[in-house]
Amino acid sequence: MNEARRILVVDDQDDIRELTSTVLAGAGYDVVAVSSGNKALDRLAAADFDLVLLDVNMPGMDGWETLRLIRADEELLDVPVVMFTIKGEFHDQVHGMQEGATGYITKPFEIDDLLSRLDRVLTASGHGDSPPPSSERIG
Repeated sequence: MNEARRILVVDDQDDIRELTSTVLAGAGYDVVAVSSGNKALDRLAAADFDLVLLDVNMPGMDGWETLRLIRADEELLDVPVVMFTIKGEFHDQVHGMQEGATGYITKPFEIDDLLSRLDRVLTASGHGDSPPPSSERIG
């Protein structure tokens, strides 16, 4: 079995952060969850991650500013960042891609859709050889 790919979940809402972390851990990912952009930057400086799942609407440093700071760090340029937000309008998604996001997932989300999108992003980015085995998935 491949080593578990590491995902950083960044969301200020406890219930969304816990649900997302549980879903991803159940699918075989190594998950670290934080509640703010500042905490995300601290974690990214301290450890390697294969993907960041980043909420947009957060108090203090929002997801857009966090994304800009991630993209400004040469050591983090190859880490895929998937925006994870209720802002699902087309212009919001275009803005995310222009800012350097690798993908965009809107809330509420379907578990299977979340997992398949993250699998595709991880595979396309070269972070991991293949998705977690389907027997480790929930949903």
